[in-house]
Amino acid sequence: MAAIHALLFLNSLAFSWACQTGDWSGFDQDAYAGSLWGGSIGGIVVGLLMIILVSLPLCCGVMKKQGKVIGAIGILLGLLSLIIPYFGAMGSCIPFMDAACADRCAGSECTQEQKDAALALCQGLGVIFVYLGVFGWLACILGIVAASMACCVCCQCCNAKLDTEVVAVQQTPVVPIVVGQPPGAA
Repeated sequence: MAAIHALLFLNSLAFSWACQTGDWSGFDQDAYAGSLWGGSIGGIVVGLLMIILVSLPLCCGVMKKQGKVIGAIGILLGLLSLIIPYFGAMGSCIPFMDAACADRCAGSECTQEQKDAALALCQGLGVIFVYLGVFGWLACILGIVAASMACCVCCQCCNAKLDTEVVAVQQTPVVPIVVGQPPGAA
């Protein structure tokens, strides 16, 4: 939580030209922090769910026939969990910049160029912060593990191998052929 406050402080310093520093009427700090946390938590949850889903055919041997479909879904959603924190960081800066530009002093409103430059700075800091400070790295680890396990399901490793059917071959009984006189016949 201290890291979120540090990021908010850095953002406040970056936009210290606002009239009401620290008490922006249009900015909700909890919503900003929630957006950063929401992206990371979303990526972690998707990664964990994919690990559990992919483990069913791979480790438990359940749903082997649907293994290819489960593997494809696991690869796609596992890789998606890598970038979900990124989307959270990108979406959190737009309300922040709107509030910063709305609270500027009269006569020195933001130009579109200033707003775009500040938005790029906020998004850059947000991406770095969300992956390093708000457990976005954990979403990356879980996503990579889920995608790797899904590849193993597609290749039918471990318990994901389909059972091979044993085909019984009908054999004719072997009858011994006697050449010469049978024993005991004289």
